[in-house]
Amino acid sequence: MSEALSSTAQTEAHEGAQGHAEHELPEAVIAKGMRLQPAITGWITLGLLLLFAAAGLSRLKRVPGALQNAWEFTYEWVEEITQQVIGPDGPALMPLFFSFFLWILFANLLGLVPYMASPTAKTTTTLALALVTFGSTHVLGFRAKGWGYLGHFFHIVDYTQEKGFAKVVTAVLQFLLLPAIEFVGELARPLSLTMRLFGNIYAKEQLLLILAALVLQYWEAGGAKSYALLTMPLLLRPAVLILGVLVSIIQAVVFTALSMVYIGGAIAVHGDHDEHDEQGAHEHAAAH
Repeated sequence: MSEALSSTAQTEAHEGAQGHAEHELPEAVIAKGMRLQPAITGWITLGLLLLFAAAGLSRLKRVPGALQNAWEFTYEWVEEITQQVIGPDGPALMPLFFSFFLWILFANLLGLVPYMASPTAKTTTTLALALVTFGSTHVLGFRAKGWGYLGHFFHIVDYTQEKGFAKVVTAVLQFLLLPAIEFVGELARPLSLTMRLFGNIYAKEQLLLILAALVLQYWEAGGAKSYALLTMPLLLRPAVLILGVLVSIIQAVVFTALSMVYIGGAIAVHGDHDEHDEQGAHEHAAAH
């Protein structure tokens, strides 16, 4: 009899705790489930870009208006950075970098809109973007140098410049250890791009979600004390929104700029190697 009463009491306590937990669930957490999923907001981001592009193209004037000015300023700014980082080959890659910057910027800012979520707050999205950069870097490398592109993994040191045992050690470094380190470094690039963009945008959205939860909890609690505490998240939210805008712009710039550096660095390395190989061939021919 006592065991049955104990079991009943435990069941009631468990149900009571569960009901209490459900009752205390912040409304903002429930509202999070009502937000559009990142896969949907990703398409919304693309749709907004196409809409703004169509609006800008339909109103082209010799004296540009506000929208045309915004498009021209953004394009020229990205183009200038591309030429500074990559050089003469930069303009040919502008469609990639311009698309990166605009899509990431709009995707980051979309999370500041109520019931919207930034697509870039998911690792699947940021990983896809990072893989585009990673693939573009190596595809452009192969296009510039063919299979000789793989040679940049082995040009870190030159074992032919050494003698004796040092030559053996340098050969091991050149063809085994240093290429392995270089290969790991190449794989780390998309990982760093993925986590940097995801981490900053996810943190921004979680901070806004926490502030919304606090507002709803204090409002539902009622009383002078709760209403006094309510002012804190209400005052912080505008500041966090401004910070969110700045983070969204900065992260779009950082991702695009790093993509330029990776691709531009690959092209520059290939050019240096070609010049080095050509100079070595001339010296070798002159010696003979």
